[in-house]
Amino acid sequence: MTGTPSAGDIDQAITESVRDPADVAAGAVIREAGLGALPVLAERLSADAPIEVVERFEAILKSVLLEGLSGGVSGATAREVARFQQELGFLFKYKSYAVKCATPLGYSVFFQRPGEGFSFQRHITRKTEVFHILDVLPGGYAFVCRYEDWAAAYDPASFAAWLAGAGDPRYDAFRFDVQPGDVFVIDQLNVVHTVIGCVLEEFATVSTDMVDRLYDQNLGRPMPPEFDRAWSREQLAALTYPPDGRRLTLGGRPPATAPIAPVAITGGTVRTLADTFVLARHYVVDASTDLQHDDERATILHVTAGRGRVVVADREEAAFSIPPSLPAGKADVLLIPPGTRYGFVDEGDSPFELSEHRITLAAALA
Repeated sequence: MTGTPSAGDIDQAITESVRDPADVAAGAVIREAGLGALPVLAERLSADAPIEVVERFEAILKSVLLEGLSGGVSGATAREVARFQQELGFLFKYKSYAVKCATPLGYSVFFQRPGEGFSFQRHITRKTEVFHILDVLPGGYAFVCRYEDWAAAYDPASFAAWLAGAGDPRYDAFRFDVQPGDVFVIDQLNVVHTVIGCVLEEFATVSTDMVDRLYDQNLGRPMPPEFDRAWSREQLAALTYPPDGRRLTLGGRPPATAPIAPVAITGGTVRTLADTFVLARHYVVDASTDLQHDDERATILHVTAGRGRVVVADREEAAFSIPPSLPAGKADVLLIPPGTRYGFVDEGDSPFELSEHRITLAAALA
């Protein structure tokens, strides 16, 4: 094929690539289209589908973003990418116990059902997760221990009984209550962990599962009938963000805690939830902030309250008296390419609040 692929060519190539990821011809068409494939992908990704289908399309999206953004982009292209993510919104992945509102860079919001949550799992390959608890439903908790402690204590029958409500000191030792604003990090291999009955945001290195499920209480459970795009968007629109936070240091009983204090910046405040393999921060903006950029890492921005504008500009545009920007409001999510200058302007009657997730493209998309 010669010339720029048409939307029809791209759509057909996406269909063939989903059917057979090793299809060389289909992959060549998608690579030739580059970032021009995003609008076609958006149509596929905006439809409700089982997780395995969503993640096949997501894999193509990741490859397009990795190749298209790695060399740096102009301000105009950066705004196209930011607007693409904003119009697409989150990718909704439906599980029996939660809706995962995901982005291709590993930032997600989970709406768990009361008393239900992640399997008891460990990482045996590289993955970092920063968990920020936004709300705790009745009985919600977290469970964290070393794998060797799990192996020494675990018995399927007694663990099932404990999970059903029976007391057992072997497992009680690793269960701890959480509250809105709590932050803890899983950045080591072979740490057994879960979160049950919470609303949380996760800042992770990848958006797909990379876990060894040691006990999966969710096997065979039906999908709740209310889980769809409309329900998920309603939850995002109603989401409230904790005004305070504390960082949990795991390993003790109970975990050690330290407050996460807001730091004053031009135009507002910022709280750093974690600065590890990923950078996780939350902004409260009541005026205009300075511009910032990261030449190595891409950024996901999730508007958690208010409305305003997000400046998205290249280095030359950033020097304009009024740099180009995009309007944004609660529940919007934007993707900022590496090297792009960005900042925030409050335009509402209440503060403009945003979560920020920064990570290298290679870590999130490869």
